Amino acid sequence: MTEGQGPAAGPPEEAPRKASTTRVILMLALGGPVLAVGGCALFLAYLNINGGSSARDSISALGAIIFIVGCLAFLVGILWAFARWADRRFKKAGK
Repeated sequence: MTEGQGPAAGPPEEAPRKASTTRVILMLALGGPVLAVGGCALFLAYLNINGGSSARDSISALGAIIFIVGCLAFLVGILWAFARWADRRFKKAGK
């Protein structure tokens, strides 16, 4: 093969667009409960009711951590949405 017969060089790819604030808020507010439900299910599925120590305790603890992270993500999303709404409302009132 000779040089120059390779694929034609096109323009460089554009940088990915930054996610809008609304999209991030919706992902937190809707994804948080989904994550929390999954963590709760994992926690309850591997819960050791009989007591004692087992290898399943670490999986149950992981489920509890995922549940807490999901709840926090939901709360952050709701608080961020409320703060954004209040900020826009006061900007409109100030005009």
